[in-house]
Order: sequence, then structure tokens, then C-alpha cells
Amino acid sequence: MPRLDMTDALIQIVVQEMSPLVERLTGWSLQLATLRQRVLPKERGYEEILLSRMQAAGVNVEDDSPRNIMERLAEYMLEETVLAAYEPGSGEILVIRENVDDSNLDGLRLVVAHELVHRGQHVNHREIFAQVDQSTRSVCQMALDSDSARVMALEHLQRIQPAMTMLESHAMYVQNTIKRLYLPKAVIESHFNLAVMLMRLLAAPKAAQYTGAVPAVARAARNGTLEDLYRSLQG
Repeated sequence: MPRLDMTDALIQIVVQEMSPLVERLTGWSLQLATLRQRVLPKERGYEEILLSRMQAAGVNVEDDSPRNIMERLAEYMLEETVLAAYEPGSGEILVIRENVDDSNLDGLRLVVAHELVHRGQHVNHREIFAQVDQSTRSVCQMALDSDSARVMALEHLQRIQPAMTMLESHAMYVQNTIKRLYLPKAVIESHFNLAVMLMRLLAAPKAAQYTGAVPAVARAARNGTLEDLYRSLQG
């Protein structure tokens, strides 16, 4: 299978192709006039996805500040495993070139569709993203030098787990629906390397977000009650 020529123009075309389908399946406007899309080399993934997301949440981080061992591990895992991301702070879909260019074109369409669902979530339920940002700021501002502080930080993280699980599970449900109904021959580049194994071992809660609420989303989609699920996350 020939490698995809990953360019900003290609991603823009795929966004235009997939957005009507995502809007129909979610019932949301994606406000495409203000959506941007960009291809990244994977060596910029940590800065443009994780650090930019934290900066947008109000956390004071610098792109070029020295990184400890855990930050370098997070950088390695992100840059080797993440295919794409929607960044609410900049209103962009970012696609990691080296992690998707061995997909076929339908596979790329699925990857972009997943991120378009996140765009719809952000446009239509900004309050959920604000709650996640608030918890992120709170945890990052804590001095985790005591057992009580670490317990409090864990409580903050657990508080946003239902929202994160809903966001990722809904996007995965739409992605799987599109594959089943429209793109059965889609192939998304997959990896089996040290970073993937570390993700499975160290980031199990994150991986579980992609499937944990899929049954509830499927039921709500059948019953026309998806908005009720989102309203239940507002706290």
C-alpha cells in the first residue's frame, strides 16, 4: 500500500468530506468556518498537543524548559502512539504525519472523523472542557509533597474521568459507526512497539476512556438521548 502524502491540503479535503457525516451522526454544527487543520512531524507532538493543551487550560509551562524523566517518558509515549488530536485552545485538528501515513485514505478519514467529534463536543458543550481545564489547573498548581496533597490531586483527576470517558467513547462510537456503515475497508496505521506497551501498562485509565462509555452512548444514540448524557456531566 503506498504511503499517504500527508499535507495540510489533504487534511483540509478530508475534513470537508467527513464533516457532513459527523454532523449528521451527532446532530451538531461543527462551525467549520473557524476550524483549522495542520499536519505535524511527530517530534513536535508533545509541544503542540500536550504542552499547548496545558497552556490553553491556564497552566504555566514552557516549550523549551528542561524535562524530568517522567516528562520525557510522556513525550516518547505521546509522539510514538498519538495519531491526531483536536486542540480546543487553537481550534485545530492536528495530525501526526509519521503515525498515520501508512494508513489508507479511508483510515485517515476515520482518524479525522474521530477528531471532528471532539470539535463538535467543544463547540456544543464548552462547559465540559472548562471543567476539565479547571481540574487540570488545580492539579498542576498543587505541591504534591504530602500524602494528603497527592490524595487531593487524585480526587481531582477522578472527578474528570466520567467527562473524559464520555468524550472519547462518543468519538470512538461515531468512528466505529462510520467504519461499519461507510468505510469497511479502512485501515488505520497500527504500531506495536515499546511506547505502545508502556501505554498499556502505565496509561490504562486513558485507554479505558475510549471504550468505557460506548454502551451508554450507543443506547443514547438509539433513544435520542445523547444530550441528556452530556447534561449529566455538568457539575
